[in-house]
Amino acid sequence: MRDFNSISTLIGPFVQVVRGTLTGCILLILKDNLLKEERAWLKLWIVFAGLGIICTPGPAPVSIEGIVYSQLPLEVHLKGAPEIFVQMLLFSVWVTGDFKWKISERMKTAVIVTAVSGAGFSLGGVLLTLVLKIGIMDGASDPFAYLIMLIAMGIVFLATLWYLQREKDKRFMVVYYLVCYLAIAVLPTIYNYLTDSVLQSPLSLVLNGLPVIVVGALAGKLRERYASPEKMFD
Repeated sequence: MRDFNSISTLIGPFVQVVRGTLTGCILLILKDNLLKEERAWLKLWIVFAGLGIICTPGPAPVSIEGIVYSQLPLEVHLKGAPEIFVQMLLFSVWVTGDFKWKISERMKTAVIVTAVSGAGFSLGGVLLTLVLKIGIMDGASDPFAYLIMLIAMGIVFLATLWYLQREKDKRFMVVYYLVCYLAIAVLPTIYNYLTDSVLQSPLSLVLNGLPVIVVGALAGKLRERYASPEKMFD
């Protein structure tokens, strides 16, 4: 496995989006037959477990070819099997289950905006490392920086919920932009200076501030889309 601090590991979460999209495309092919049959969760689990884990065409852990061709001890395969099989089982149950949770459009919008702000937060940090010509992993070596990011996302989430409840008024929009800027740009900048981080630079106020424009525009767009009280609060 690659080192935890490698660049590949850093971009891994973004690659999962591609992986999930491909999996979704496969499930679309199965949705009109296999996924509508009785005990679809079990059949889907057997398909994924059989073809994707046990009979995968490569020497992956827990697979037949992995046991035959790799140098991993048998105990490694056995120890890893429960986790991957249970994970696939939960996935199959989730995909085929008829779960209906009533979530307001306001909450959905806040989650979407927060996710976008999180991506922008990370991208701003990457751009800052490139401008300062330091290693990407040097800028991601502080575990408490992730806590700051979590706090910032929490602020954006709550601010978005508040903003979506306000009437269409430019004053509220200005306040929303300001709060998001404080969370996404000012908060990490203050933290970097207090901790003498390698990312200590006033440029973070600019680069981390760019995602605020996207976040504010997205929140405003979705706010107009779900302006109907019935849609917003059902």
